[in-house]
Amino acid sequence: MEKEVMTFNTDSAMDIKAIPSELFHKKKDNENLHDQAFETKPVSYLKGAMMRFAKNKASIIAAIIIALLALYAIIVPLVSPMAHVNSTEYPNGFSDPFFRYALPYNPVNKAMNLGWWDGTDVKTGYNNMDLEILELDDSNYEPLVENIDTVKETVAGRIQTHYKLRVDSYAIGCREINVTKEEYSKLVEYEKEKGIYHTDKGIMKPLRDYTTYLQNYRAELTEKLHEAEDQGITTTSLTETTIGNIIDYMTIYYNQNQRIWYQLGSRESTPYNFSQNSYVIRHDANNKPISIYAMDGDEYVYAQENYGKITVRVDYYDYFTFHNGFEPRYFFGCNSAGQDLFLRLAQGTGFSLLLGIGISLINFIIGLIWGAISGYYGGTADLIMERVTDIISCIPSLIILSICAIQFTGNADLRAAIGSSGIIILSFFVAFVYSGWVGTAGTTRMQFYRFKGQEYVLASRTLGAKDPRLIFRHILPNAAGTLTTSSVLMIPGIIFAESSLSFLGIVNFTTSGLVSVGSLLNEGSAAGLKENPFMLLFPSLVISLLMICFNLFGNGLRDAFNTTLRGSED
Repeated sequence: MEKEVMTFNTDSAMDIKAIPSELFHKKKDNENLHDQAFETKPVSYLKGAMMRFAKNKASIIAAIIIALLALYAIIVPLVSPMAHVNSTEYPNGFSDPFFRYALPYNPVNKAMNLGWWDGTDVKTGYNNMDLEILELDDSNYEPLVENIDTVKETVAGRIQTHYKLRVDSYAIGCREINVTKEEYSKLVEYEKEKGIYHTDKGIMKPLRDYTTYLQNYRAELTEKLHEAEDQGITTTSLTETTIGNIIDYMTIYYNQNQRIWYQLGSRESTPYNFSQNSYVIRHDANNKPISIYAMDGDEYVYAQENYGKITVRVDYYDYFTFHNGFEPRYFFGCNSAGQDLFLRLAQGTGFSLLLGIGISLINFIIGLIWGAISGYYGGTADLIMERVTDIISCIPSLIILSICAIQFTGNADLRAAIGSSGIIILSFFVAFVYSGWVGTAGTTRMQFYRFKGQEYVLASRTLGAKDPRLIFRHILPNAAGTLTTSSVLMIPGIIFAESSLSFLGIVNFTTSGLVSVGSLLNEGSAAGLKENPFMLLFPSLVISLLMICFNLFGNGLRDAFNTTLRGSED
């Protein structure tokens, strides 16, 4: 049998010998040796978790984005002037249909003339008359920003010209409105104070008298008809009936296009063949458009009393600023009702966050208590409680939501107490709290089964620890990482569920005066992705950030509260 030979690692020996001698001192006879006290302060559980969370860069960025979205939802409704308009004039919040689908406007982009996000849009298909209408606009702002391209094509032997134009969506031209006598007096006083009263730069523009012009034009067409009859020319496009149709269509056209201040004539393709819905601008001998401004002698008429109110024709952009006290500039654009999307998205984000956090918090508390009791005590209690959760989880939340909405709406006392908006919110809470806590309860139960048999729990029980101490001091801290993650991830789940129901139109917040990210997505879908992409872009961006950031934030909290990582802060 060979004898084991122990070898000595010379490298290690060299390392030991290399230790500086000043680190050692000879023990004195009366000297007591003991361990030195720690010079560093102890790290608490919460502080250690925060130190670990701070090392997760993705979670930090996600937390910052969530905080910014929360600040956006809080600050914008407080500082936006459109959130503090006259409730009598705007009972459902600010809106102005004249700025329907106004494009997003960023003053920085406008100043830099970048051509995007500046309230302008490039459109094609404009014909010669469309171009001339934009060029002849008599408002204080030029609607035509740029003539980008001209396309000529031959159709049925005729050369047709089409233009690609950049148009300012905020230069909507002049509009005829009815104001009170008091409002008219204020407007006159304001214009006189600014020195623009009855000038080209004034807010009020001369009224149009297209009714008188159309009467004269009817007589002119009738004379043309008689002229054709005298020459023995018969045409189906110039009869008493077609003349009436031409005048009716032109009346509608003048009403719908209030920026047109000049005479229009029916397009005459060949002698005595007039179009009923295609027009040309009529010019005088100097090739200038012939105006249809209302005149009182040699003076323009700027106002006319009409059933107790004053009818005025105003440059609507300037009138809006005068009337409301702020300019009609919309950072994210407007919806179909002329409501500011930037403000509505802030309100919707705040509502969705409050709804998600509130429901998730209630679900977390219920699920934590239920799961802790079920997992800690086990046995018969666990069996009964699990069967109850199985029954509850089998009923979809959508059915509960529908039942609650019907029942609560039919309750006159409840509807009078909390209103239609309160009924929808209450229905959401009941529907999503009804079974929303089941997942948290299952996770808590699993964690309690995992940790309640560990040695440190048994040791604590042996030393006389009561159930509350075992639950809250020994088991819950170890399960905090998983439970925290599940609770945080409930928030985007609730927000996404609400957004899905609102987007699909199953729940309609708009009728109750509420707005959520989901209802804005629904509005964007109705507006059309091709025609108004900004209506979908901004709500989609917000909901995407909420989903991604809450998931990253939840994962960071899970790692931070994981007790197996304690001591790894350095």
